Amino acid sequence: MTIQLITLKSEKTYLCEVVEDETLPGAIIMKQPVQVVMVPPRGPNESGGVAFMPFLEFSEQFKTGIPLSPTDVLTVTTPVTEILNQYNKMFGSGIQVVSNFK
Repeated sequence: MTIQLITLKSEKTYLCEVVEDETLPGAIIMKQPVQVVMVPPRGPNESGGVAFMPFLEFSEQFKTGIPLSPTDVLTVTTPVTEILNQYNKMFGSGIQVVSNFK
């Protein structure tokens, strides 16, 4: 299981489990994707944050995998630990990874 951030050319970013499907060579398959949305600060002393918005949650493919054409993808990156932990609370085993302390 690989959890990745997928940014499309439309500049929307999704956090999901990426899987391979031999019947769709070259396609990127997103399982249980959520759109990562920036949340503005509510007040002058807050920094804002991020929220997850389910992507195609009511489709049959949400849990089995939604294929993307590689030509629609701008980049695939590794999420920071804090975002990965939040995703795992929602969809994974609930196991959290300890972030590096500085």
